[in-house]
Amino acid sequence: MAEHYRERIPGTPRFKRDKEYPPGTEPFFPNFLLKEWIVGAMFLVGFILWVIFNPVGLEKVANPEDTTFIPVPDWYFLFLYQLLKYFPGKYVVFGTVVIPAIATLALLLAPWLDRRKERHPFKRPIATATMVLSVLFMIWLTYVAAEEHKAELAKQGPQATTPGGQQGTASGPVVDPEDEGAKLYAQSCSGCHGPNLEGSFGPSLLGIGNRMNAAQLSDVISKGFPPKMPARGGLQSDEQVKKVAEWLAKQKQK
Repeated sequence: MAEHYRERIPGTPRFKRDKEYPPGTEPFFPNFLLKEWIVGAMFLVGFILWVIFNPVGLEKVANPEDTTFIPVPDWYFLFLYQLLKYFPGKYVVFGTVVIPAIATLALLLAPWLDRRKERHPFKRPIATATMVLSVLFMIWLTYVAAEEHKAELAKQGPQATTPGGQQGTASGPVVDPEDEGAKLYAQSCSGCHGPNLEGSFGPSLLGIGNRMNAAQLSDVISKGFPPKMPARGGLQSDEQVKKVAEWLAKQKQK
């Protein structure tokens, strides 16, 4: 019976293992490299599909006179952005060059620094602990940077945070003032943004339709900008938010 299981199943290809490679290993090319390429290709296809089905709209046009704008990098660079805050003045070189360079060199030299055959994470406690702590540290820096940015925006109010919140960049008559969305706007939003969208406590919304579509406006209104602008901006339902957003999307004054 034992001999029977050692025989090759009829119809299957014969694979001969190269005696040059010890058990538990495989050649880097093409075996390992092919696996890496397949995983990378799957990730790339997934990323492309995500971008296609989750488009990101443009924000407001850059205005050098807008002093309320607070620049911040994309989320995947937030940990480096936060790291810079701990090295002010002449010590900034440590946050911009020294620490990132050390981390990069450590990753490049990792295969030569730890050449043990064990691959299970629990059998490589030093390497595993170092990587886990590094990732947790990066996550913590990202979280702190995001929270501090939210706090800075809250201090300046919705004028600093509303996309397209530039005052005096557009003028002209309000489009379709008899629309139901216009009436809802007059009841709930005009106190901050002005009865004719000219802006008051909040930013001007004239020409907002040139920068944002109805879906983007609906998302902004639904989330609000606490504590200055509550969620939904005082509107009572999602249906009202949709009507106001659709009306604002028509405002394409120049």
